[in-house]
Amino acid sequence: MMNRVLLAGIMLCCCLASAAQTSVSPYSMFGIGVIDDGDHGANSGMAGLGIGVREENVLNTANPASLTSLQPKTFVMDIAAAGSISGFHGHGGSAWRGSGNIDRAAFGFRIGSFVSAAMGLAPFSMVEYKIGKETFIEGRDGTYSSWFTGSGGLHKIHMSLGFDVFRDLSVGLSGSIIMGQITSVEESDYWTSTVKSVSGITPYLDFGIQYHRNLGRYSSITAGVTGSYRKDFSMHNTYSLTDSNDSTTVAETVKPTARQSIPAYIGGGISFSARKFTVGVDYMFRKWSAIDSGSDFLRYKDMNRLTVGLRYTPDRYDVRRYWKHISFLFGVSADDSYLTVSGVSGTDWTVTAGMILPIRNSTSFYWSLKYERNSFPLYNRNTITENSIRLTVGLSFGETWFERKRYN
Repeated sequence: MMNRVLLAGIMLCCCLASAAQTSVSPYSMFGIGVIDDGDHGANSGMAGLGIGVREENVLNTANPASLTSLQPKTFVMDIAAAGSISGFHGHGGSAWRGSGNIDRAAFGFRIGSFVSAAMGLAPFSMVEYKIGKETFIEGRDGTYSSWFTGSGGLHKIHMSLGFDVFRDLSVGLSGSIIMGQITSVEESDYWTSTVKSVSGITPYLDFGIQYHRNLGRYSSITAGVTGSYRKDFSMHNTYSLTDSNDSTTVAETVKPTARQSIPAYIGGGISFSARKFTVGVDYMFRKWSAIDSGSDFLRYKDMNRLTVGLRYTPDRYDVRRYWKHISFLFGVSADDSYLTVSGVSGTDWTVTAGMILPIRNSTSFYWSLKYERNSFPLYNRNTITENSIRLTVGLSFGETWFERKRYN
């Protein structure tokens, strides 16, 4: 057991060292970047549906209370990678960018009759942008070009616990450490300005509840609630100015510590499962309006998100035909965006599809494809419409512990 846990811990450390952006957005230049929507693992094919979803031996990061679905003597490990292509359209023209890397890594197991645990690594926010600007030279007939680029983001390492309170009721707690670095660079023909913002180790807690009830031999219903509080933390900044002609550092100082915030949220979900399918809906509210964006023309507003997902399996109990064990996933989500640009807000919506292909026992390979559109009205010169396609592939590995083989 300890060898497997140690191996999983080493895997998480390696993933942390290689973690990078899997999203590109010019709006990530504000605050701590674009908050990750949490649609990791097998539920990515259902647009991140998971607050009220419960699947046996599946690591569902949307609700820590779902960990009690892990069966005794079972070790589950999940690792996924993602890549995306994003297109941007505005009054300044169009552009396309691509990115990708490790998306998440997690493992979980039962540690008692009523308690399950999981550890994992996942992105928390992502920063990746490159924006050009032409500036008029005062007193002269001409302009000079400058580029604003950003990279990095925050990641979270979490330890989650799920507890069986009663036969049908479970609660969960997820404690995370959030940390990372964001680098912002302004480059022109004459100088390069670089700001590196490093977060301290920030503790953060999420809470979850799930109620699961069997309605028949093959049918059940699950309802869940998740939430967390607003969290303020500090980013320690260093500033350097470099001469572009000879690459010499003109100035290097420590800037005042910047205060950043993570919004409070609450969400609820419900799903119904039968022999061949699971269908569910999630609702999420994030209190962004209580946070200052630090920008004059971009503001934060409260966000509401609705997600609907479906999982269809032809016949998981058919022992003769493999294709009937394959699960087909579909999902749709929409939200009213947490951004207003010059007083105008847009609508974000997502469509996903995917498959889960069982390999043996509790081990399976999964993939999902997501199309996402962030739409702002283009009559405003500051707004940009984003379209992205994201591919996620992953492996969920399950193994039985402490079971002695018997021979007749």
